[in-house]
Amino acid sequence: MRGISLAAALAVAILTALGGTSSAVELRAVPPNMIGLMLTPTGFDGKIYEPGQVDIGNESWNGYGNKLILIQRSGFDIKEQFAGNDPKNPNDHEDHRCIVGPKRQPMTLDVRLLFALPDYTKQEGKNALLRMGLLGNPEEIKGLTRVLLLKAETVYFQQVQQQVRGKIRDVCLGYEDVEAVYKAIEKNGSDAGFTDKLSKSVGTVLADNRSPLFLVGAVASNVKPDPSVMSAIAATQAADKLVEAMTKIDQFIKDDKTGMRGYVYKMYVLQEMAKVNKNGQNNLLMTDVSGGPGFVPLPQR
Repeated sequence: MRGISLAAALAVAILTALGGTSSAVELRAVPPNMIGLMLTPTGFDGKIYEPGQVDIGNESWNGYGNKLILIQRSGFDIKEQFAGNDPKNPNDHEDHRCIVGPKRQPMTLDVRLLFALPDYTKQEGKNALLRMGLLGNPEEIKGLTRVLLLKAETVYFQQVQQQVRGKIRDVCLGYEDVEAVYKAIEKNGSDAGFTDKLSKSVGTVLADNRSPLFLVGAVASNVKPDPSVMSAIAATQAADKLVEAMTKIDQFIKDDKTGMRGYVYKMYVLQEMAKVNKNGQNNLLMTDVSGGPGFVPLPQR
């Protein structure tokens, strides 16, 4: 009898060491806007748990047991900012703006990315959600035991954020200058659109990394070049308009065979140049209105 009792005691000890549990039922709720994954001591069980009550099983005396991972069903958005510094970090003094074209023009840019979770009713979507469970970083929910929350944003930040930002920078660099970016924004909704190129680039990153996230769309906003770039664009446009105007005036004068238009134009220019300047001084001008040499300014003493 003593030998039998010893064997029985040893069997009980082995079962206890292996984490044997009782048959008690422990229920946890999956909220309506979420789905669940069951994390066992040996990994995920491969099932998707829809909203309702889920039996996660009892926990052994040494802390081993199943845990319920909750994942939101709705989509989420990420705002990637390319600014002079990180507005959320007062200690960040780096320039994170996009660089545009061979002239390397700095440009501020905000890109809002809208993501959706995969369709878990299909096998491909189910596999993607299981990968999300492996890639994500679930957090404990205060007040609940053995229930964790997995935010889909954490998968984006940990897996693809740096590659996405790099692709967006590549898109900006591919344009000739900031003005070309503005023209591309006007074509949004077509293959040549700025946001359309951003969407394709981000989608490529997700596919290359086998990310479980699906991109719904990308929206660019707050597109602002550096003030020096704006000044250069304005100066170029003003110069182009001036050349255009001078060309039209020149042609207008040449079309007049009587020479009267040229005479009137010279009188008008003479009048404008003789006006008092901002320093209260004026210039004495001599000109040959008969078509001879140009204006000869005589400085005043």
